[in-house]
Formats: sequence, structure tokens, C-alpha cells
Amino acid sequence: MNQYFKFLLGLIILVSGACNCDEATITPAVPGSCERTFVCPAGFEFRLGECRESRCAADSDCCPGQRCNEAAGFCADQLVACSTDQQCIDVPGQKCIDFRGGQFCGYPNKGNVLSTMDTQACESDLECDEGRTCVGRRCLTSAPCAEGCADNEICDLDTNTCYAYECGIECAPGQIKVASDPDTMAGPSCCLLGCACVTLPEVKAGQYGWYSSLAVAQDSVLVSAYDSDYGDLVVSEFDNEGQLQSITYVDGFTTADPVVGDPNGLRSGRDVPGPNVGEHTAIIVDDAQVVHVAYYDIDNGTLMYASRAGGVWSKSLVDETGNTGLYTSIAIDENGNPQISYMMAEGTIGNDPTNQSALKLAKATTNMPMGIDDWAIETIESVPVPVPVCNGGCGSGKACVDLGNGPSCVDTTVGCGSCESGESCVENMGMKECVARISITKSDDLFEGTGLFSSMVVTSSGTSAIAYYDRINRRLRLAVETSTGTFRITTLDASDPTVPSDSGQHVSLALGPNDELGAAFIDAIEDNLLFVDLRTGTTQLIDDGVTSPNKRFVGADASLLFDANGNPAVAYQDSSNIDLIYARKTSTSTA
Repeated sequence: MNQYFKFLLGLIILVSGACNCDEATITPAVPGSCERTFVCPAGFEFRLGECRESRCAADSDCCPGQRCNEAAGFCADQLVACSTDQQCIDVPGQKCIDFRGGQFCGYPNKGNVLSTMDTQACESDLECDEGRTCVGRRCLTSAPCAEGCADNEICDLDTNTCYAYECGIECAPGQIKVASDPDTMAGPSCCLLGCACVTLPEVKAGQYGWYSSLAVAQDSVLVSAYDSDYGDLVVSEFDNEGQLQSITYVDGFTTADPVVGDPNGLRSGRDVPGPNVGEHTAIIVDDAQVVHVAYYDIDNGTLMYASRAGGVWSKSLVDETGNTGLYTSIAIDENGNPQISYMMAEGTIGNDPTNQSALKLAKATTNMPMGIDDWAIETIESVPVPVPVCNGGCGSGKACVDLGNGPSCVDTTVGCGSCESGESCVENMGMKECVARISITKSDDLFEGTGLFSSMVVTSSGTSAIAYYDRINRRLRLAVETSTGTFRITTLDASDPTVPSDSGQHVSLALGPNDELGAAFIDAIEDNLLFVDLRTGTTQLIDDGVTSPNKRFVGADASLLFDANGNPAVAYQDSSNIDLIYARKTSTSTA
């Protein structure tokens, strides 16, 4: 018995003499205040702020980031040893880094700088590389412990695992509980635990940039676009040097979805796709620096409008008749009110039950429209929507052919011998014969109607002008407002019915310094990009796509403007090489 008390006395003296704590006790009063070099007697290890038996019985006997190997009776680290980044891909954002005396999967800081605790820690986002956020002293790219931890658990950032610990605090949405000092409260020889709520990294942006439109503000450039991953309307802002300043997800998510990221970040911390909106965007900034955006609600087939004033975004419905709101273009009139030109792909007009497509114009009656009642809607031009060839397709055992009365679906049969590719065996007036099938597959995804690629401007006198493509007649059209408020419509190209033509796709209308009008557009027959000067009525070639010996497809997504001297300049796509091309008119040529 005396030997036992001697052992306990020696143990107490040894423990007290080796602890460098705020108080000379085995368990420090302040979480994390003990040194990790604490020396314990044989058979004991320093864990959770005190000397504990080396042999563990459960995970709770070990430190965060460790698991108890119950069979062998020791606490094993959960850090993943590595030699290449490829070995760390299971946890988003982790790389193979120098960490705690070895190479393990973890979160690198800027420059891979090691702290006094031999970790790559951070104190702010400035110490993290671009795309990383300092969360709980680690540079993360996405939310840790992705599945989330239970209320009585904390997240160990380094191992991306949850650890059972009841710390008695409640975190707000978009936050997660972690050890308040991951350098001393996780891994071997951890000190007494404390915990804290830290804000998660913001959710990641999706693939945005589709259906983009650009506007210039006083000190920045804004771009509206569609995020195809989330189905959202996005507005990005850049400084005058082209550096990204902000990304705002304006529409497409709901507040009912759970917050899984920084609630003050992208999509207010939500990563669940919501309503599918944001195609066919158009953006403009008025003299008061109010941002106006028109866009298409895919789910509901409606025209939508959003504005930013004083840093606050608002959004509202403009037109819900038919499937409407495609190919938007936006301008500001002489009163500072927005106007939007757009296509109705199909729907009815007034009391006419005919299914029609149309070019429409929405004029706001105020400079800050807040709802559908703040807009006056006008139909500029409409055409009946053609019935698809063979109603868009034939059923099994039928073929779309023309037996003299126009395309129709006809039963196929046998007994014609061997028909050529692209032919079907059918019975015609009692005779079996091979007849060429009519393709019902469209060569492109354009709507059959009018009002496509609408592009509008408002002159200094308040006259609205809209250029657009008439898909039915394959022609470029121009609608100009008259003094009585009606619109005079003319054909800018392809007016000769005897000459096959297809002009007007991707048209861009621009206003020069003296209210001169010009338009850039594609001639789809020749695959040329053309410019028409509306002062003279002359058409000029911008790019024929010929780079000998090859022919390139050029002109998609054309965007035209005039410089201060009245010379046109246009940016457009080289679809063959996936290049952005810029061309400008000099005094003698197009450069």
C-alpha cells in the first residue's frame, strides 16, 4: 500500500512540474492554454488538456482528428499522408502540404507558410490564395464536413471529420461549430477543448456567362448573364481595369432552401437550384446610375425586369402573355424610363385566337417600375406560327413524305425492294415505291416566327428604333417609331423576293453621335458578317470568314457601336475557332 501512495505522489509531482499552464494543475483553466510538450508518466498521454491513460477505449478518449483503434488501444490520426495533390482529391480544396512534421492532405495558405505550431494557418482571407476563404484559421474552398455535424459535435477542419463534443453554443445559419484553436485543440497532445461558430465559405458560382449583355457605369462595367448550373440571373461588376469586383445572383433561388454557405455571399449561402430564370438578358445603366436588366423566365415563359438602386436589387414581372420575353433588348428613353423590346415565341394577340409570334415593346411609365401595371405593352409586328412539318414528327411505322399534296405522315410498307438511304417504302395510288423522306429535324434551334435577335435604341429626340430578324421570311427588319407613336416597318436586307436570301440573324443596332443608325448582321446564305449604314442605305462587308484556304463561320453574337467620330466598330464570334473578333471601320477600310 505504501508503494502505491509513493507512486501517486511521484506522479502528482511529475505532472505538476511538467505543465506550463496558467495554473499548476493537470487540467488548465483556460482551454488550449497548456503546452503541447507536456510530459506525462509512462502509460499516460497528454490528451484533452490532461494526462490520460495511453490506451483508449472509445473515440471520446482521443483528440479531434483522431479515432480510437479499440483493438490495439491507441488513438490514430485521421490525417491522410500524401506525396501528390492527386491523393487529396476526396476532400474538396485539400492539397498535399507540409503539416505537423510531415506531408498530409490539408488546406494550403498563401505561400505555404508554416506557423509556430507547424501548420499552414491563416488569420484572414488575405493570407489565402484566390478562391479560398479563411475559416477557423484554415484556407478552405468549400464547406467542411460536407454532410454536416450533429448538434453535439464539432467539425475538425484538418481531417474533415466530426468529433463528439457538447460545447453549449448555438450557431446561426451559414455557420459551423469548430475548435476555437485548431492548432492546439486537434491532433496528438490536444489541449482542453473550446469551440466557436465560424462562417462557412460562400457557395461556389456555377457556369455563368450565357446570354450575356454589357453596360458601362460611371466607374465600372456590368455584365448580366445566365448561370446554366443553377438556372439563375447573374450580374457581375468589373472595375475599369477589368478586375472582377463582385458577382450578384439576382434571381433564381428561394429563401426556403437551406443555408449551406456564407449567408452574405453568393446566392445568400444556398446551393439548391431554384426557379429557372435569366436567359436572354439585356442590361443598361441610366444617368442616375440605376441598373436595369431585362430577362426571360424559362419556367413560366414570361418577361422579367430587375433593377438596382442604392445597392438594392428588386425584380418584377413585365409581360406574361404566351411564351414571351426572348431576345430582349433594353434602352432608356428621354424621360429616364426603361423600354424593352422582345420576342413572343407563341401566343395570342387581343381577341384573335390564332397562335402567333410577335415583336413586342414594353414601355415603363416610370423610371423605377415595380410591377406589371407600370408597363405599357405594344405589339410591333406579328406573324402566325407555322405548323411544323408533319406536325413535328411521325409515329412508329410511318414516314414523313410528300406524295404530291404536301408533307404528311404515311404508313410504311414492304415490297419495294431495296430503297436508298433516306428513302422509305410507301404505297402511292396503289403502287409501292421508294420515296424520299422529308427531314423534320431543324438545322438550328431558332424559333419559327418574328422578333428574333431584337436590338433597340432610343434617339436623343425620344424615337424608339428596333432591328430584328423575321425567321419566317428570312429577312432583316427595322421598326422606327413615328411622330404619332405608331411604328413604320421596313426591310433592311433581302427585300428582293427573286433572290434567295437569309439575312438578319444576330443583328445589333447602334446609334451614332448624331443619331445616325447602323446595324451589323449575318448573311446566312454566304456566311458573311455585314454592316448596313441607315443614313445611306449601303451595305458593307465586315468579315467573309475566309482565311485561305479555309472558310470560318463568323458573326454570331455581334455587338455594334459607333466611336466619337461616327465610325462603326463591332465585336463578334468566330464560331469555327471559338474566338472573339473585334473589327472597326477606319476612314478607308475595316480593320
